[in-house]
Amino acid sequence: MNGQEPISVLLTTEGTYPFYTGGVSTWCHRLTHGLPDIDFTVLAVVTNPSPQSKYDLAPNVRQLIKVPQWGLLQPAEYSGHQPTSVVLRNLWNTTPQVTATRFKPIFERFLALLLSSDCDKEELGEVLLKLHGYFQWFDYQKTMNSVDAWNVVQDALSAAWACRPPPTEQPTLAEVKQVYRLLYHLLMVLHFPIPQSDIAHSSAASFCGLPCILAKLAHGTPYVLTEHGVYLREQYLNLRRQVESFFVRWFLYRVVENVVELNYYFADLVAPVCAYNSRWEKHLGVPQSRVKVIFNGVDPEKFSPHRRENSRRAGVSSLGLIYPLKGQRDLIDAVAMLRPKFDNLKVRFYGAPVDREYFDSCLSKVAESELDDCVTFLGSTKEPWRVYNEAEVMAFPSISEAFPYVVLEAMSCGAAIVATDVGGVREAVGNCGLLVPARTPHAMAEAISFLLSSATERERLGHMARARVLKHFTEEQFLNSYESTYCKLLSRRPQQFLPVYSP
Repeated sequence: MNGQEPISVLLTTEGTYPFYTGGVSTWCHRLTHGLPDIDFTVLAVVTNPSPQSKYDLAPNVRQLIKVPQWGLLQPAEYSGHQPTSVVLRNLWNTTPQVTATRFKPIFERFLALLLSSDCDKEELGEVLLKLHGYFQWFDYQKTMNSVDAWNVVQDALSAAWACRPPPTEQPTLAEVKQVYRLLYHLLMVLHFPIPQSDIAHSSAASFCGLPCILAKLAHGTPYVLTEHGVYLREQYLNLRRQVESFFVRWFLYRVVENVVELNYYFADLVAPVCAYNSRWEKHLGVPQSRVKVIFNGVDPEKFSPHRRENSRRAGVSSLGLIYPLKGQRDLIDAVAMLRPKFDNLKVRFYGAPVDREYFDSCLSKVAESELDDCVTFLGSTKEPWRVYNEAEVMAFPSISEAFPYVVLEAMSCGAAIVATDVGGVREAVGNCGLLVPARTPHAMAEAISFLLSSATERERLGHMARARVLKHFTEEQFLNSYESTYCKLLSRRPQQFLPVYSP
């Protein structure tokens, strides 16, 4: 950049790039490849140590740091950044006296703040920095498995639980142990050192944002936060379904709420991918002056319309990962309503089944509705533009969304679209497609039926959709916005920051 050293960006992800496919990973891939003059370090929080990259990293991705939260108990075993001498030093230095005098006071205050319904975010950030500093000098596993750590967790949970309105049933020992185990793994990111960079950029207001907060507090690094989905809302939806124990859910809700709000508090700029997300962010205390919507963008050359051959089939396609929030079961119900009207109906689902139980329920619903001859699941595709161009109608039945790439890509290909009116989908589609309420198969069936019955309307909406993408949602616009954001934040970098922990 003008003969100067390139800007360096610490890009943090969680359960996405580069080890898992999806919209966030697409965003990361296009960001890093599209800004070749910026050096990126990708810090990926993953569920276990073993996932393999699903993407070819750009040459300007100088380092990939994998931070596993699960699948191991001793993070030092996975610490390629630490020589064996440092690992052994930390292990030998971690004595009962150290955990009692140095770790325990920090951990007590940290949990008191983390489990509070209205904690001081400035203080929580400072205590988080001290906790991270401690784990750079002392062993994570030996500390967290100490009697002091267990006692602090028990006392903190008891104190926070006692503040709930009576009568409140006391948690069982098994539930407390489950919370302790969750906390052990969720905080494992604190074991890893934070790379130096000019900008810290998190792809979610979650645990992957903690390294960005630490970079800001320790080094004065400007922090930009991009929200794709609203992490807090998604956790509200997921935890209710996935966690049976009310006590454990209460704990996770409280932790997630404070982690999300901590990210919002310390981010210099919150950049949601759609205005819909900004409503949540403003509600949770982010001032308008720190919110800037940066829409996703697609390459209109790669995703371009191709002449469609006249087909005798009524072809409907849907592309997206197969799990509950994508709503494939609702589309199957809509197909059952469409089948009597269209004998030549063919429906294709593209996408990896990331939730096996949900995928099996989709297959069962297809069989129960006797749709085996017209509904097909084809897995992932490496040629999505072909899918968009071959379908008469693209259907997106999501229950929750942010600003989905698949919708923009389909629009860029001139597809006729039926989508649920969730998240930022309305901002993307505008009046260039048909929107229906989520979880209403009959409304989706009616909209699809209308478009299948009118080639003229499909063509009209497709032309409008393509024009809308060219005007508002190109990859060039998306990349220019982030490059200018990095430069602007770097020019305002603060000169004072907190001292790091010293043993």
